[in-house]
Amino acid sequence: MSRWLAQLRLHSWPLALGLLLSLGLLVAEPIIVDFFQKGHYNWVSLHSLAIAKHSDLVGGGVGFSCAAIRPDGQLWYDYFNRYPLPFALLSHWVLAPWSGDAAAWMYSARQWMNLIFIATGVALWWWLRAMCFSRSVAMAALLLTGAAPVVLQYRSMFHFDQPALLAYSLLLLVVVRKLLVPHPDVRWYWGMLMIAALSGRSAVVLIFSLILPLTLTVFRSPKPSGSIWLGVPLAFGSVLVGTAYNVLWEMRLNQVSWSQTSVVQSAFRRLALSGEGFEPRHLERTRWLGGALPKMASHLSQYLLPLLTVLGLLLLIWCFVRLTAHSFPIGAPPAEGLWSVNSPRQLLLWSTGLTSLIWVVVMKNLFVFHVYAGMVVLPFLLFCMAVVLEHMVVLTSGWAEISARSLNQALVCASVSVFLLVLVLGPSAAQRPDQERRLVLEGFFKELAEYQALSPALPLVVKNNDWFPRSPYAQCALLDGPFLFEPPKQGTPTPQPPSFPSKL
Repeated sequence: MSRWLAQLRLHSWPLALGLLLSLGLLVAEPIIVDFFQKGHYNWVSLHSLAIAKHSDLVGGGVGFSCAAIRPDGQLWYDYFNRYPLPFALLSHWVLAPWSGDAAAWMYSARQWMNLIFIATGVALWWWLRAMCFSRSVAMAALLLTGAAPVVLQYRSMFHFDQPALLAYSLLLLVVVRKLLVPHPDVRWYWGMLMIAALSGRSAVVLIFSLILPLTLTVFRSPKPSGSIWLGVPLAFGSVLVGTAYNVLWEMRLNQVSWSQTSVVQSAFRRLALSGEGFEPRHLERTRWLGGALPKMASHLSQYLLPLLTVLGLLLLIWCFVRLTAHSFPIGAPPAEGLWSVNSPRQLLLWSTGLTSLIWVVVMKNLFVFHVYAGMVVLPFLLFCMAVVLEHMVVLTSGWAEISARSLNQALVCASVSVFLLVLVLGPSAAQRPDQERRLVLEGFFKELAEYQALSPALPLVVKNNDWFPRSPYAQCALLDGPFLFEPPKQGTPTPQPPSFPSKL
């Protein structure tokens, strides 16, 4: 019995630790974030929530940001969903119970994203375990990579990149568990690839669908058959069908040609096929020799910070080992079989690395403006972190004559401490308003609730991009439309939504 309990403790500690940290993430989320803060966090959340709010079956499930009435009386729908509709439609239903209270609705949206963030961590944990990394190394790598301030800062922002990262992580797990095995079942790969392609901003999945077969061909792996190439048309075809569906609905609702739809125009801008819609200063920022390279390097460095720090520590330990190798035996490196030519580690290292590199190049016009979009490189960085930590454990245990168990325990404790420290004191903590701002924001949302409760049919409100600080689509997310492009020339004064408080 005692042996069974010891084994249970040995194998269940990652579950217990994961549950505690997940609870910590959920509890750390403030009821009301500091909307006085600058940056993408508020802007993108409210914009994406506006799309989810209008993603209902009446419009075919295709969400849009805002509906407004033109001076000629025509109803115009602005900024349609650029991505396949499943995530926005699912979020519409998940958040519907709180839609009557703006503050509760936004809070539930952030917790919804926290759950997706946790699910992504679980998928990546099993991915590392499937590649034979120890529990301690997998946990430490996951926590240290996730402790990058930029990752924790944007973990609860409602947007379309994080569900795509979850789907990409699940796809990587399927590749190792179902494809790179003695008896592969390519149907699992096809199915997960189609789901991932329809998950959200799926460019990384499309690139991976091309890179994985090429990597397998280069390494001449005998395991998957040539049918793996069928994943390419399945992935691209899924995105094409999903995008075409959105385009057709925008054409129908706004009575425009396909080339005039916001979906197509946005795709051209993001793929650097058009500069239309960019201001001159923004256009200059997208040029490689203009502002693109330094900005992208700055964004990438935020994700690389934990890996570079641990890599520097490994080099420092290696230098000490070299100086004292005559005195201390050095442990053996990880088993060579884990790094053979056809091993999952070797294949996934190249596949995720090349996918990340190509994504950065292809999606340059997106990445230079949106640091949070770079989260798609996290699986590759996580893999590199696990490799570095594995070598560090081996090197340190041999040099310092510390047992592997003690070293693994210290590694996990240190990674948990770093994760919690960044969570509590890092940039994400800035989203929690101080007492004075919290009271002001609570008062604003209380007034907003009272305004919305005045009548089941409130008068039309004039579209005002400055109603909420740096959030031009806030009205569309928090108020019921449609809106007026211009105020009526005459009429009696009507109740208006409360003004956002001035910055303290």
